Formats: sequence, structure tokens, C-alpha cells
Amino acid sequence: MKRILSALFVLAALLFLCDDGGSEPLRLSENLRHEYVLLPHEAPDRDQLALTDYAIVAEEGGGVGVIIFYDDPRTNWELDYIELYDISGDLLVVTWIDRFGVYQVAIDRALMNKDYPAVDGVLVLVTGGTEL
Repeated sequence: MKRILSALFVLAALLFLCDDGGSEPLRLSENLRHEYVLLPHEAPDRDQLALTDYAIVAEEGGGVGVIIFYDDPRTNWELDYIELYDISGDLLVVTWIDRFGVYQVAIDRALMNKDYPAVDGVLVLVTGGTEL
């Protein structure tokens, strides 16, 4: 009985002490239509950021979207977080500067399908980051 309890104790300790980033949950956010979107856990919480500006962007090929800029007052950067939406309000891309000054990008995973790009509301980290 002591062996079973000690084995369970060691197993429980290993589970709590091991930091596996892949097992951390994604964070919920909302797009412009107030639908849920899943973001990587590394992405900042925009509720703690200050909206600084926004713009409607249009390309000659017919692409139209909305870009929104945020600032984190706790950092020295003027611009910390950017969101890009399509004209229907779907969140396509987020980019931010993390606390180490590394530039990060997350994109909707369905947009990476070359044959049938779409939007599914789950953004994945696509870079290892670049230090600024």
C-alpha cells in the first residue's frame, strides 16, 4: 500500500512540476461579430491594452479589411499589439511584441490551407519570433 501511495505521490509531483507548453489551454477572445476565437496562450489579453487607432485597408485586388492597433501602457513600446480582420469581422491575424521584445505572429490556421483557405476561428503561432 505504501508503494502505491508513494508512486501516486511521485506521479502527481511530476505532473505538477513538468511545464509542457503544448498542454496549456488556448485563450478565448472575440472577433468583431462577438463570436469566440481561440488565441495562443502567449498572446496578450487585449482587455488590458489601450486602443490607439484603427484603419480600413483596401487592396486593388478587392481585399478589404480592418486593422486595429493597441498599446500596453506598461511597456516602452508605442505599439504592442495589432489585429487584422476581414470585412466580415473575422479575426485573421494578430501580432504583438512580447515582454522580451520579441515580435510574434499568430494566424488563423485555416488560412494556411493553400487549396481551400478559410476562417475557422483558431489562431496558431507561426513564428519563433524575431527580437526587435
